[in-house]
Amino acid sequence: MPRLGLSDVELSSIVDSACKETPKGLSKAMKAVLGALGGTQGTDTKCACSDPQPPDSGGSEDVYASLPLEKWAEELQEMAAYYPCMKELFINVHPHKLAAVWFSSAALFGTLMTRAWYHFWYEPEIVRRLNYCIFIIGDPGAGKNIVEKFYKKIADPMIQADQCLIDAVNRYKDGRTERSTSTKAQKGEALKRPVVGIRVHPARTATGEFIRHMQAAVETILGQPLNLHMFSFDSELDNVTKNNKGGDWKDREISFHNEQDGQMYANQESVTGMFNVYWNFIYTGTPYALHRKVNQRNFGTGMSTRLAVIPLPDKGTAKRHQQVDPQANEALTTWAYRLDKVEGEIPIEPLNDETFDWQSARMEIAEFNGDKADRTLLKRIPYYGIGISLPYIIMRHWEEWQESHTLTMDEMDKRLCRLAMEIQYKCQQFFFGEMAFNYFADQNKEFVQRRRTTRYDECYRKLPEEFKTQQFMDCFGCSNATAARAITRFKDDGIIESVKYGVYKKILMELP
Repeated sequence: MPRLGLSDVELSSIVDSACKETPKGLSKAMKAVLGALGGTQGTDTKCACSDPQPPDSGGSEDVYASLPLEKWAEELQEMAAYYPCMKELFINVHPHKLAAVWFSSAALFGTLMTRAWYHFWYEPEIVRRLNYCIFIIGDPGAGKNIVEKFYKKIADPMIQADQCLIDAVNRYKDGRTERSTSTKAQKGEALKRPVVGIRVHPARTATGEFIRHMQAAVETILGQPLNLHMFSFDSELDNVTKNNKGGDWKDREISFHNEQDGQMYANQESVTGMFNVYWNFIYTGTPYALHRKVNQRNFGTGMSTRLAVIPLPDKGTAKRHQQVDPQANEALTTWAYRLDKVEGEIPIEPLNDETFDWQSARMEIAEFNGDKADRTLLKRIPYYGIGISLPYIIMRHWEEWQESHTLTMDEMDKRLCRLAMEIQYKCQQFFFGEMAFNYFADQNKEFVQRRRTTRYDECYRKLPEEFKTQQFMDCFGCSNATAARAITRFKDDGIIESVKYGVYKKILMELP
């Protein structure tokens, strides 16, 4: 075998040196060695002695394997026999993707029920609305378009209702353009901006328009004005993050559902005043897009605990002959228009009991463990237990609801609520558990107070448990007058007590 005139020591040195090269490429010496040994040649040759890669390094390892996706799928497939629309939604869907389909569809159905409200066990005097912040996260090509497909079908009542309002806005804009170019048009009556409550908003929505529409989307329900929820959907979370920058209110994450916010800007076009937030959204994206939206730096804003982040694993293969159910689309549309008419208070006492018991049991464990991170993740999960299960419970008991506006829930309905909480809890831990732990660990580091031992502390510590005024003067190196003032202050603060005239006893061994 040729050795290029190199000794064993020189050859070994060249190999060791070449293996330390950066990934830019191989050294000329190493290329020569590999060529002499019959190795691969060329500028793109990689070091043969680099760290061996595990066989699963090409992405074959499923990062979602720690989640009980199979168990959730079995339960949801069983539930599909009891709840309308579930079997229609699950057609041609891989079992591991059922949780994502269920959460996203429930958010769509629940948003249509925006004219309804309920009372929660925590602060029951507050009127609660069905609120959803959903991220469906999957790898590129994982089939996230399935959420978009159901969005177009289920959100149809909102989309159709918005169309005439969008036409009115476009006519107003066309009129303003004509006024600027036509002398005849300028002599016409003044144009008045239409007050429209457009509810569906894309990622490219100006803040002023969003707030104006949110304030206008009000209906009188049972004699009371009620703000309808705005709704946003986008199939690319990165697109949302990119378009909602530049001081956009929707990206500041400072106000959430039913919280008060406001703005007062100098420009004439902006809305001035305070408003409450009523906004639901569903976004699909990749794990990298999620990390750009929620990360360790902004974890404490509260956005993460309000999110339901459900994975969409890249599972299953494309089928040549997929099952087609011509009645499935009709069923989804029918139920969408039915739920769009739901209004008034929904009695949910069985769900209140279920969510309270579920959360209390886990809060006790978190309290026992001293786990502040787990407590934080648990606090808002009951809202999703109610919000995800309630639209399907309404559908299941539709006739009773229509007749008497009551819901006689059974163990199956409670089980559906528990399943929603279990999925949300596991996914919260999966995506944000480490962030929550680090958040509190870093917070504790920031606020740890180092006790500084001063000379004054040391002098007090040297005093015997019982001491006289002279001993105080000797320890502190002060005059009689200064000692008298200090002793009086110590007595007033409960640090020492008087035994007899000129003799004192320590109550505290250390100065506070």
